[in-house]
Amino acid sequence: MKIKSKDNFLDYIQGERAWRKKELTSIKSLIHGSRKSNSDALIRSGVLLLYAHWEGYVKKVCESFFFYMNFKALKYCQLQPNFIALGVSEEFNWNFPQKKYSSYARAVSFILDKAQDSKFYIDVSARVDTKSNLNYEVLSSLLNMLGVVSEHFENNQHHIDNRLLKYRNAIAHGERTDNNPDLNITFDDFLDLESRISELIDHFETLVINHIELETYKISICS
Repeated sequence: MKIKSKDNFLDYIQGERAWRKKELTSIKSLIHGSRKSNSDALIRSGVLLLYAHWEGYVKKVCESFFFYMNFKALKYCQLQPNFIALGVSEEFNWNFPQKKYSSYARAVSFILDKAQDSKFYIDVSARVDTKSNLNYEVLSSLLNMLGVVSEHFENNQHHIDNRLLKYRNAIAHGERTDNNPDLNITFDDFLDLESRISELIDHFETLVINHIELETYKISICS
């Protein structure tokens, strides 16, 4: 993936969003026009598709953001502290040894010395990890890596963890949902969940676009 400008970034993520919206619209139309004998299976399929687009889109946006940051090659000292934390993590290949003085000394050395001259770079493919289970905790970690903050996701944790992930995991693991009141999903339930998750996807997109457009990832502490 090559993201060399803001326009590249916007074109890429908006293209990603467009085809995902189209698929979700298609599955809703199929469910709406189906017979009752088919609708339950289609709703279960719709939940899996909704989760796939939730995880897939968040991951693609994060990846494209960091590919863009790699291309810009700003010095760590020009960036917000979260990027320096990423640099320290990358220095240790994301395996920081605990209770070892030399490791702490090396981390401090990176912050005080290397960050002044070294340019930001991370192994995007290895570091952007949704863990195939994009719950609120994993999402929060990704938001921290990006350097953006939003209470909106915390306010919607119930819909992410206790609805989308709960339904998706049950279906993906082969559990029946029609005979379980805690897992049974009506078409109206699915429409409500799809609306809420799509809104969260849009909110995430807006956060990251603003981060890029306003360059809020920058803060110069270079000497």
